[in-house]
Amino acid sequence: MGTSKRFEEDKNKFIQYNGTKMSKAFYNTAISVRDLKLWKAGMKPHRHWFVTDVKNYFGLTGRDKQGLVDQIEKIRDELINK
Repeated sequence: MGTSKRFEEDKNKFIQYNGTKMSKAFYNTAISVRDLKLWKAGMKPHRHWFVTDVKNYFGLTGRDKQGLVDQIEKIRDELINK
């Protein structure tokens, strides 16, 4: 599992979220965890959402829904513990 160049660049870009500074990569990861879990449950998060966009941004591989959720949660945990 390798990450994309855009994801690596977003680790150094920051946004304001509820008055606190947060990396754009972490925000995208948190939202993508939610979206993949909705997709796993059979729901599409919004009409312009595609799992291939998430896979390309984070460098996820595979087609198994639970496997993709596990991969994105691992990325989230690495960002939290960093």
